[in-house]
Formats: sequence, C-alpha cells, structure tokens
Amino acid sequence: MYPCAHRPPRRKTGSVVLQGLMLSCAVLTVSAGQTRAQDDALMLDLINIQANTAATAPVDGYLAATSAGSTKTDTPLVLTPQSTSVVTADEIRDRTALTLADALAYTPGFTANERNFSRVADRFRIRGFDVEPGTGGLMRDGMRLQVNSYDGTQEPFGLERVDVVRGAASVLYGQLSPGGLVNGVSKRPTDTPLYELGVEAGSHGRKQLNGDFSDKLSDTLSYRLTVLARDSDTATDFIGDDRVYIAPALTWRPSDDTSLTVLGFYQNSQTRFPAPLPYGIIDGIGEGAFSLPRDRFIGEPGYDHMESDMWALGYEFSHRFANDVRLSARSRYYESDLDWRYLMAQTSTAAVSQVINTGILARQYSDRHDRARGLTHDMNLGFGFVTGAATHDVLFGYDFQDVTFGSDNFRAAAPSIDLNDPVYGIDIPVNRASARNRGSTTDTTQHGLYLQDQIRVGNSWNVLLGLRHDWADQTFSYKALNQSVERKAERTTWRTGVVYEAENGLAPYASYSQSFFPIAVAEYVEDITFDPMLGEQFELGLRYQPPGSNMMLSASIYQLTQDNVVARNLAGDLTQIGQQRARGFELEAKGDLTDSLSVAAAYAYTDARITRSETAAEIGQRSENTPYHQASLWLNWDLAQVGLPGLTIGSGIRYNGTTAASGIDKPIPGNTLVDALVRYEVKDGLDISLNATNLFDKKYASCDFGTCRYGDRREVTLTARHRW
Repeated sequence: MYPCAHRPPRRKTGSVVLQGLMLSCAVLTVSAGQTRAQDDALMLDLINIQANTAATAPVDGYLAATSAGSTKTDTPLVLTPQSTSVVTADEIRDRTALTLADALAYTPGFTANERNFSRVADRFRIRGFDVEPGTGGLMRDGMRLQVNSYDGTQEPFGLERVDVVRGAASVLYGQLSPGGLVNGVSKRPTDTPLYELGVEAGSHGRKQLNGDFSDKLSDTLSYRLTVLARDSDTATDFIGDDRVYIAPALTWRPSDDTSLTVLGFYQNSQTRFPAPLPYGIIDGIGEGAFSLPRDRFIGEPGYDHMESDMWALGYEFSHRFANDVRLSARSRYYESDLDWRYLMAQTSTAAVSQVINTGILARQYSDRHDRARGLTHDMNLGFGFVTGAATHDVLFGYDFQDVTFGSDNFRAAAPSIDLNDPVYGIDIPVNRASARNRGSTTDTTQHGLYLQDQIRVGNSWNVLLGLRHDWADQTFSYKALNQSVERKAERTTWRTGVVYEAENGLAPYASYSQSFFPIAVAEYVEDITFDPMLGEQFELGLRYQPPGSNMMLSASIYQLTQDNVVARNLAGDLTQIGQQRARGFELEAKGDLTDSLSVAAAYAYTDARITRSETAAEIGQRSENTPYHQASLWLNWDLAQVGLPGLTIGSGIRYNGTTAASGIDKPIPGNTLVDALVRYEVKDGLDISLNATNLFDKKYASCDFGTCRYGDRREVTLTARHRW
C-alpha cells in the first residue's frame, strides 16, 4: 500500500515498519515482471505482516516512525492526516519521568498540572480542552482504561511508548473530548532476551527499585515481567509518594499469522491529596499579608490519607487468514478502589479573606471512598483490495464498553489551622449519615460500529475516510436523594483526510474530524435530557522526513470547536448553548540531528476560549491553564565522538507563557524551567545517570477556577541501571 521511495535504512534499529518497507522494495524490484495489481497486493501483504507489531514494538531513540493511535492500524506518521506525537521509552528514561505528565512535558499543545497533582491524577489539557479519564481520553493499548480522574495514574516505567493524538478522534474510539487522546502502550514480550535491574535514590528521601525482564519460554511462548517499588517523600511536608507496580505479560505465537498476548498489571499507590489553595496566598500571585511557603501542609497528618489499588487483565488476539483478511480482537477488565480523605480550604468570601490577611485557614474535610470497574472490547476485520489505480486497506470494527463508577462522599467544616506556625494532631470527626452523602453511582455503556478506508492512489496520494455510529446509555443515581435518572444518546461521526507524499520527503496533509461526548452531569437533574457535546476540527499540516535521515519535522494549523457545552445561566439553571473554540499552530521536531546528537523540540500557539454563553461575561474567556505560547527543547549528546566514550549529557528547557484562570482577575505568570542529565556507561550494560528537573528551583504556580498549586521544586535523581 505504501510506496518504496524514500524509506532509507535507519542508524537506529527500532524502525520495524521501515525495515519491512525496505524489504518490500527489494522483493518488488526482483519481481519486476509481476503485474501492478500483484505488486500492490504484495506490498499490502508485507505491510500487514508488520501491522500487529511495529506500533507496539520497542523503539531505539526518540523517533517512532509509525503509530496506531490515529488509525488503529500500523501507519507511518508521514501518511497520517492528523497531528500525532509519540514519546518513546528512551525519552521517558532519559528524562526520568515520574508521572505521565512528566513523560509528555515536551509535547506540543499539551498542558498539565504540576507533579504533586500529577502523582494522583492523569488530567491534562490538549489544545485547550480537558483530556482525562472522565472524558474517555486516557487509554491503555487502544482502549479506555480508567473511569474516574482519581482512579489512579499510569506508571511511566510500565510503558513502551505513549501516543498523543491531538484533536477530534471519535470515529475510531467513540465518546471523547475534542482535545484528543493519550494512549499508553504497555511493555510486551520482546523478540530478544531482556534483563534489566535499576536502583534510584533522590531528593526527598526517594528510594526506588525496578526491574524489567523478558525472554522465551519455548519456541512459541515468551514472557515479560515489569516491576517497581518506591518509597519516597515529596517537597510538601507529610506528603509521600509510595508505589508498587507489577505488570506480567505473556505472548503465544504458534505461527507468523497468529498471536495471542495476555497483559495485566496491579498497582498500589499511597500518598496524600494536594488540596487546591486560594490564589491569594500563593507567592507571586496573591497580594495579601500572608504567603504560604511552598512546603507547608494544610491538612492533618493523622487524618489525610490517599491509597488506591488498581488492576487490569486483558488480551490481544490477531490472526491473518490465507486470503489476507486480518482479524484483531482485544478485551480488558479493570477495577480500582480508592480511599481518600483530605482537608481543604473553605471557599466563602470571609474564609478566603481571613487566610489572605492572617494566615488562619478555615478548613473543611472531604471524606471519600470511590470504586470503579470497566469492561472494554474492540474487534475488527481488515482487508485490502485494488480498484483501478487505488489500493484500499479497509478496517471494519465493533467496540463496546461497560463502566461503573460509585462514590461515597462526605464533606463538612473542620477545625481551622494557623499556617504561620501550624500545630498538627487535631482530631477530625466525620459525619457519615446517609442524608449527607454527596456521592453517586454512574453506569455507562457504549456500543460502536466503525468503518475506515485508507486509500493509496498512484505513487503519492493517500486518502483516509472514516465513519462511525455510537449508542450510549447512562444511568446516574444520586445517593442523598435515593433517586436516579437515565439518559440515552446516539450519534454518527465521520472524518476524512488526504496526504500527498512528495519524492523529496515532504508530506502535506488536510483533514476534517469530529468528536462526540454524551453529557454526564454529576448531580440529579430530573426530566432533563441533554444532547451530546459535539466537536469538529479542521487541520492543515506538513511533515518532512529528510531522505536518508532519522529525523521528522511536523507543522500543523487547526481550528477546533465544541458545541452543546452545558453551563449555568444567571438564574442558576443548566443550559446547553455554550461553545468553546481553539485555534492554533504547532511545530515539532524529533530524531537525530547527527549520529551523536538527538533532539525533541516543540512549539505551540494556542488561542482557546469560550465563544458562546448565556453569561455575557464568559464570552471571550480563555480556557483554564492554557498558555498562548509554549516552547520546549531537549538535546541528548553522546560525547564519544569528542573523545569521551561512555559519557552522555542532556539538557532541556521548557517555556510556558502566561495563562488565565476564571475567578482570578489577572494573568498567571509564565515560567521557564531547565532540566538536565549526565549519564556514564561504566561498562557494557551498566550505566549511572544523574537527572535534575527544574534545575534552578524556579518558583511558579499553576491555577484554574480560582485556585492554585505551587509548581514542582528542583528534584535530583541518581540512577544505576544494569542490563544483561
């Protein structure tokens, strides 16, 4: 299906598909006497052999040339008509990413809260729109994983790569935020033996042991086991960061055409929740008499507690029939149990004024127990055919998800604390009377049918067409009232895109895509049925892969709109006339500048704001925590060529411009942060690394909805890793 031209051999060894394409070119050259149809069929056949492995296989370096995130097929990025970034395991390791937000920090158009919040929730914004478990946008291996924002977080050490698809993408995945999706790809059994053991020590008493092991058990059976144990404090008093992560995987491959992989993980995390703070006490933002020190804890060590257990078990099956029809099926079951209680600031005008002027914080407790479970399934058939000058690769599929989230939630006033000189140890009595239960239960099911056709026309044109129909049902029960409401929604979405692949390595593209998200109102609203929120994106882009290089440059310009946004009007009633819009421009560069110098660079301009609302003051309001300008640059330099074999240095700089937050009548200052790496290979297979994030300990904060949290302080980590 894809042409042979301009697929040079890589210095890196991880580009599996491109190696397969080169093999295809060689075969086609030898078989020059075949007909055009035979050539196309052979090309399609060889590409499809790679399709089940390359988008999940290990990548050596920073450039992953293929992704399945935008198409559910193993498609070269240069032929994908939508902005897609891939963060490889090498990038995650080089920057010692402690959270998924850390791993994606150098990705264009992506914003997240600081690390002390990202330890407890994978909640992001892409192109100004929320992308999180609650919007369906946090995935694992191509299927929805978490149900609620605080179910747990994806452990970066357990990931082979992370795919970030920016913009509307419901045609293949169903209900999603228009911002896009983040897909973590689990580590799988490798073709060659892998044994790795690592030890880490760092700031705030950080101690960590991790291991990653893979080998064959027989000619057809292989395994992988990824484990991690961490005991650590953080920059905030009394908040820890302890975790146990165990992820086994088993692959059975009886033939080249059949594969079955079983994937699972268990994760236990223990910490305390970093409660949001009134912006008036944040140094550099507030202007009152009192500023809260960055390390000050506002809760009670004897009361505050946050522990989550999450586990998942699933399979991936693929089979290629003799007539080149490919069957793929995958399912996963997931559960989480979260017990969390914390003290937070009271939000009345009097309480906020008191803490700003005196440092005495009026508090309230939040006492919660959340449980979630989810069953997901995705099955599709792929097949190819030729019509005249066009070669088609069709995907027809069905997916299903059944998820439940239940919460018991109690909240009431708690004793105040003097943050000038806090004294801890106060007892926090909790009233758990059923009438005070703010919790709820939400059951959601979704069925979807999708159809995709990737069409190759001639030697250069590539067309993508997609169509989907969803049926979604939701039952919401509010515990305090012992009442429930049901909502049903269905929607057809579609997408189209075209890519022109020039002989000089340039690949301009244009695309249109839609998103669909049923309204989930977290309160009992009788006899109100909301239409789904609908998103659409227009995008123009250009990718460039210089012939003979291991480098890819990308640029895109877009407009992204979401309609049917629910908000309260001046009377306090819920209405559905809101609209949000984002317009922007993004640049990204990844790969090898030279044989010894690797780069990951990005820039994004994002203008995201409310464009329609019943509340006139909201119109024109910028999206929360979304800067106009973001830029980042990471360079990794192997010094062997300058006479220092075994030594590697890396340095990165991240710039986030000023942001806006509702409830705060002035801009939130931007920040520039510097990261660094020094690694020395002691001997073959053994290296020692020293990493620093926020090297100069820059003081900053991120804010939204009238509250703020301090940004990450400098953290230094020393790692010893042995591979054999």
